[in-house]
Amino acid sequence: MSLPSASRKAPVRVAVIGAGVIGLAVALELRSRGAEVVVYDRGMEIGAGVTIRAAGMLGAAFEWAAEDDNRALAALSRHAGMLWPDFAARIERLSSGSIEYSDEGALVVARNDAEMDWLESLAAACQARDLPVDRLSAAALRAQDGALTGAVRAGLLLPEDRQVDPVLLLQRLAAALSRQGVGLRFGRQVERIVGGQTFLFPDGDRFDRVVLATGAQSAPAFVGPRHAPLPTGLPAVLPVKGQMLALAPSDAMPRHVVHTRDVYIAPKSRWVLIGATAERGRSDTTVVPAALAELRRKAVEIAPGLANALELSSWAGIRPGSPDDAPLIGETAVPGVLAALGHYRNGVLLAPATAEIIASQIIDGKVSPLAAAFDPLRFDNGDEAPHSRSGSGLDK
Repeated sequence: MSLPSASRKAPVRVAVIGAGVIGLAVALELRSRGAEVVVYDRGMEIGAGVTIRAAGMLGAAFEWAAEDDNRALAALSRHAGMLWPDFAARIERLSSGSIEYSDEGALVVARNDAEMDWLESLAAACQARDLPVDRLSAAALRAQDGALTGAVRAGLLLPEDRQVDPVLLLQRLAAALSRQGVGLRFGRQVERIVGGQTFLFPDGDRFDRVVLATGAQSAPAFVGPRHAPLPTGLPAVLPVKGQMLALAPSDAMPRHVVHTRDVYIAPKSRWVLIGATAERGRSDTTVVPAALAELRRKAVEIAPGLANALELSSWAGIRPGSPDDAPLIGETAVPGVLAALGHYRNGVLLAPATAEIIASQIIDGKVSPLAAAFDPLRFDNGDEAPHSRSGSGLDK
């Protein structure tokens, strides 16, 4: 359903609930289009959610090629990837700081016959969609990245895939928003909102629109002026636990993001990340040493120099899933309340595209053709969407 245009003499006032990468990106885009924006988050400071526990990979080509059974999600991923260079430049300009945006490209590696078939299917999918891809022999792979001296048979170079440091990304986004006059209200647990002509928040502030970007956390309840419930029609968030390991940087770590079918390596300036498990239905953040040891073993298979790297940290994050692993973007059953939820393992990649879609609906009353497949009300009948799939378990 298309929202009425928010054009008026006074700027539209929007509350964004959730200060992860999705919420902050939405706030930045809304502010750039003239809205007055306030961001609420229950954490006491930036980074209380899942974003800083992500790897910061922007796998636009990898996701596009891998999504054979969900073309809409593949198209959204590609569009988001195209937005990222300008998005990164804007954040760095407005915040006067780096997010360690890297356009080195990503490598995809095969270790055995089954993975060789998988690698070829990815390459064919890239070619069918006019995505740049280079097939690499084992020797060419090692020439591209000298750290990959292990059990590699062949690989692909995806030059359009990029990465950022998610911790720096959140910090710079928050700084950019502050400089643009966006209110950042931390330590604010918003449990109930009263709807009507405007939306009344527990702190007494009123807004014309509300954007839910609560990640894996529960969204607030909405009630009418007489306290009758206002159901949003949203499905419950499906948690997917992911454990990750951080090793000390060294000359032995890869220069590129490296994917295999069941592990990834994401090098940053301050550490190299190895991830990640995919534990559906788990919402605890307990770190299991055996799971981390298995991730490391798989990474060392292809990059043996990581075997002796010092372990700096480890953690578990909860990815916000949906019944079909695709995001929920658009207006809910409560007019004026929009969802930006369920981004599962690609929240960092999809942030600028989600922000663009939400801002267009609020400011212009227009629904992007890219957004149709991500209607938050598509699960009204309680069934999974026709394109439901199981994820590969690699989070971004």
